[in-house]
Amino acid sequence: MHKEKNKAFSVEYGNITVELLTEVELFNPANTNLKFKTTALWDTGAVISCISPGVLEKLLLKPIDSIEIEVVNSTERCDMVLVQVGLPNGIMIPNIKPAVCHFGPKDVEFIIGMDIIRYGDLMISNSFDKTLFSFCIPPLPRKIDLTKEAYA
Repeated sequence: MHKEKNKAFSVEYGNITVELLTEVELFNPANTNLKFKTTALWDTGAVISCISPGVLEKLLLKPIDSIEIEVVNSTERCDMVLVQVGLPNGIMIPNIKPAVCHFGPKDVEFIIGMDIIRYGDLMISNSFDKTLFSFCIPPLPRKIDLTKEAYA
C-alpha cells in the first residue's frame, strides 16, 4: 500500500492577525500554462472556495455550473468554474469548483474554503503575541487535541 508523503508549510505573522493570508497559484485545468499567482484568504466559515471575477478573465475559465451562495444579508447566484490550486507547500489540488463572486479586500482574489481545508490539518497558534499558521496535507496520522495539551 502506497502512503502519500506529508507536505506542510507555516506562516508566522509579526503580530496577532485576524486574517490568514498566503500566496497560491491557480491554474486553468484545460491549459496549465495559464496560471496566476495571487493572495488567498483561508476561511473555515466558507463551505466552498471562491475566486474573483478578475481571475476568471485572467485564466480564461468557463462556467461549468452555478450555486446559490449565502452571504451575511442576502443570497447570490454565482457561476462555478474548475481550477487547480497550487498551495505554498507545492501540493497541487485538482478539480476544485470555486464560486465566482465579488468579495473584499481588493488584494485578495481567492478564498480557500473547507472544500480544500478538509484535505489536511490546519493549526493556528497565538503564542508570544504572534500568529503562527500551519497546514499539512494529507492529514497527519496522529490527531492533535489541544485539550490534552492544555491539561497535561
